[in-house]
Amino acid sequence: MACICSPFILNVALAANDPPDPNTLKPPGAWAGFVLMFLFFATVIAISLMSSKRGHQD
Repeated sequence: MACICSPFILNVALAANDPPDPNTLKPPGAWAGFVLMFLFFATVIAISLMSSKRGHQD
């Protein structure tokens, strides 16, 4: 009965299990962040340079 309740035996039993498989998904590369940043920058610049359609009364 003492063997079943022993934390040492429990740790040995848990350590005998196979480790989980590592996550094989790769994070996106640094180039993806640069492309996304360039798209946001280009969108802001394009919107800023668009002429407004307001009349001369403004």
